[in-house]
Amino acid sequence: MLGANNLSTCLGTSMGARTLRYSHALGLASVGVLAGIVLEGKKLSGAITSGIVSQGNPEFAVNVVFSSFVIMGLLTYRKLPISLSQVAVGAAVGSAIADGIAVNWTFTILVASSWLLTPLLGFAVAIMLSFVTRKIAKRIKKVISLNILYAYVTVFSGIYAAYSLGANTVGLLVGMVETPESWSLGFPLAFGLATVLGMLAFSRGTTRSVAENIVGLSPSASFAAQMGGAVTLHGFTQLGIPVSVSQAVVGGIFGAAIPRRIVVRNDRLTREILLGWTAAPLLGAGLAFLVASAM
Repeated sequence: MLGANNLSTCLGTSMGARTLRYSHALGLASVGVLAGIVLEGKKLSGAITSGIVSQGNPEFAVNVVFSSFVIMGLLTYRKLPISLSQVAVGAAVGSAIADGIAVNWTFTILVASSWLLTPLLGFAVAIMLSFVTRKIAKRIKKVISLNILYAYVTVFSGIYAAYSLGANTVGLLVGMVETPESWSLGFPLAFGLATVLGMLAFSRGTTRSVAENIVGLSPSASFAAQMGGAVTLHGFTQLGIPVSVSQAVVGGIFGAAIPRRIVVRNDRLTREILLGWTAAPLLGAGLAFLVASAM
């Protein structure tokens, strides 16, 4: 479900700008995700099992993963880019309350606060990158050379966004079954390959929502949006805080659009995405609470 939903926010803007084909985006995102989880996924492995709650158990883990799967599946079916991190954290809180497991509310509130900052930081970084790319573009006189430059930097930003997704969100999932002390390559690679399979099989719908239906971005704006989101997500990864790549990149999209006076194409889709960010942790918490209470 993670791969099915989040390819859109890694490389969707590149496809919308016609910089990449869908098949090329799948290949690049696969490389980025696998590299991110192997190299830095360990940094998020304790975010739920030793961060949100003091200690978990197998039933708790199964409930969180099951509830997250159901919510992500429904929202992916609706073609909405949504945050698995938000759903999983909400599910962890709901399941913990139902099972009488102590919740670390200080860390939980810190994580929730970071969700408010994530789109704003993606927005701010994208605006700064937009001004930089516009200044560079004025100094390059040859159109072909400029287009080649944009193609390379956009590909790099997409791989970086996928890398950050692997490090942050996939690492969060691996931590449900493997602690940092016992971290090895087996589970991370298995989860990474499952993410790649989701991209290959089910990602086209949400990718189109980002690539074609929010705003139409030029190659330079696409780079600014993806890079702004990737830098934001990677920064929170260093702090061990699970955040949303969809929030970071969508914030970057609007940050890249404003300096160029690009008009939002689909107000309804934008409202649905914003509503999804609010509803995701609440839906996760509610479903996990009900499931845990019924078990």
